[in-house]
Amino acid sequence: MLVKSMTEEEIYEIGHAFGYYDYGEETGMSAAFSGKEATANYICAYVCGVLRGGFLHTTSERGEGYIAYKLPKEKMGLKTMWPIACGMLRNSTLKRLLQFGIAIKRGGASLQDRMDKEKKPYIFVGLVCVREQYQGQGYMRKVLDMAFAEGDRLGVPVILETDAKSKCDKYVHLGMELAGTHDLGAFGKLYDLIKYPKLTNENGTV
Repeated sequence: MLVKSMTEEEIYEIGHAFGYYDYGEETGMSAAFSGKEATANYICAYVCGVLRGGFLHTTSERGEGYIAYKLPKEKMGLKTMWPIACGMLRNSTLKRLLQFGIAIKRGGASLQDRMDKEKKPYIFVGLVCVREQYQGQGYMRKVLDMAFAEGDRLGVPVILETDAKSKCDKYVHLGMELAGTHDLGAFGKLYDLIKYPKLTNENGTV
């Protein structure tokens, strides 16, 4: 279901789940920001942006899990991108963000960049989150299935990018394929994942 409104507490719970994720020995996206709390605050800004833009979906009215995705040809306009850009600048430094941008460029073209260049349609997932009190109860699959169902309906792949091997392994377990890995040096690694649509015959069956 599409999310129309959220409380500040609900938004922060999503931010906290990201910002305080246990990366173990890995370097996650917090390297681009000023610590865990700053990362959580940036994610809150991201959630505000996709909420305003109409891209945020949830598993039920309880909000166990959330996913933000963009369909082919949809654009994230100013009302979506402005809170996200402000969140980046508030929770990092211009120098660190420039270094992060350079590291991404050196890491090679992302799957999204390659598909854009080849003019191939896809559904882009920008955020996947299960609130901490609901983790380990199967909601990650339910969240992803919303985007996968859209991919099957439109006959296009679903793609996303994640910042930890542990997260990547979960996505692969839930049906995605690893499509590329990018080494960002001091900023860790990024993993491209893809889920191809199910092909149906004339009767509508797989």
